[in-house]
Amino acid sequence: MAKKLKVTQVRSIIHTQRDKHKLVMESLGFRRNYRTLYKNDSPQVRGMLEKVRHLVTVEEIEEKDIPAAVKKSAGFTLLDGPGSGS
Repeated sequence: MAKKLKVTQVRSIIHTQRDKHKLVMESLGFRRNYRTLYKNDSPQVRGMLEKVRHLVTVEEIEEKDIPAAVKKSAGFTLLDGPGSGS
C-alpha cells in the first residue's frame, strides 16, 4: 500500500511574514483554514511542508484509510473541513 500524507491547514496565511509561505500554501492546494488534503508522500511535498510546518499539521496514513472524498483531482484529494456546511 502506498503511503499518503494527511495535511490540514491550522493557521491562516494572512499574517505570514514571507511571501514564499503564501506561494507554497497555494501550490499545495490550500485555499482556506481547516481544509484537509491527502498528498502523495514524496521528497518534493515533504520539502514544501517543511517550509510551512507552522501553518499545517501532517500525519502519515495508508491509502486505504482515506474516507470517501468530496472532490478528487490529480495528485491530491480534497475534503471539506469542520463547519463548512457541506
